[in-house]
Amino acid sequence: MHRRRNFALTLMGVTALTLAGCASAPNDAESGGDTITLSYAYFAPAVSFPSVQMAEWARLLTERTDGQVEVDLFYGGTLLGSGDIYEGVSQGVADVGLDSPAYDTSRFPLSSVIAVPLGLSDPVAASHTFLDLLLEFEPEEYDDFQIITAFTTEAAYLQTTKPVTTRDEAKGMTLRGSAATIPVLEQLGISPVGLPMNEVSEQLSTGVIDGYAASREVLKGFGLAEQVSAITDFPLGIGNSFVAVMDQAKFDALPENVKEVILELREEMAEFAGSQHLAEIAESEELAESEGVETVTVAGADAPAWQAILDEQAEAWVRDNAGAPFDARAVLERTRELAAENE
Repeated sequence: MHRRRNFALTLMGVTALTLAGCASAPNDAESGGDTITLSYAYFAPAVSFPSVQMAEWARLLTERTDGQVEVDLFYGGTLLGSGDIYEGVSQGVADVGLDSPAYDTSRFPLSSVIAVPLGLSDPVAASHTFLDLLLEFEPEEYDDFQIITAFTTEAAYLQTTKPVTTRDEAKGMTLRGSAATIPVLEQLGISPVGLPMNEVSEQLSTGVIDGYAASREVLKGFGLAEQVSAITDFPLGIGNSFVAVMDQAKFDALPENVKEVILELREEMAEFAGSQHLAEIAESEELAESEGVETVTVAGADAPAWQAILDEQAEAWVRDNAGAPFDARAVLERTRELAAENE
């Protein structure tokens, strides 16, 4: 209820801006009139790699339409916050929105397959796999939206205050986890805590949690390299995924040449986002090394049990989506095929 009230206030507050900046632009521009101005909303700060992707998309769209389209970027939840972005795009609060469908797997069930541990760890390969999957299956969870691009982080890794190489060492620890990693953490004997990443540092410093499961760029991005002592080199499945969308009716109203450029940019931006994420990971690894963070491996005798836990997640995903409006088994197998092709 609180989120709905906030969204309603946001909608009222920006309606005039939306109408003034966007409503008549496509027809005007098509006839050689005013520049089309699109608003693009995301919930994280401008320094985050998804935000860098936004800025690159905006630059390329303006460049390749010879200035016909300009994009106003709204980072850090200044226009719409996480969880409100897709609804906000539908309501015209923003023309383009970027959010994580992984935060609401009940609404985006097919999208959640990318978080199933399938051996994907490289964010470029995972991003292409995710986008290819969505474009091929055209899931009804994106009905009334045009997918602008999609991409992912790398796999999540345990990043902890003491080394974890066996289930016995993991047992009893309290770690921050996401929807995708919580079942794995539980089976490792860990107590998972749902927590926004921007609160992890404080909870580590006070001893409330013993670490977290996430992609490694957070070591630098959230200043966590100073607070953990070890990274367990065992990928748990893709840490997070993102999909940028535009309202379908809004997209359809754009001039044909603009639509062509937007569609041409989909694969390019998946590649760019994954590559940008890789660069952030490399910087984080250098920082972690300078801070004395140790990278450890799962003990050989324990590794089969860890892998069995990951393997179980695929079957659990199929069972959980038995009533979904798609063939869960077929989607899983196709994801595996695309993952192999892209890796």
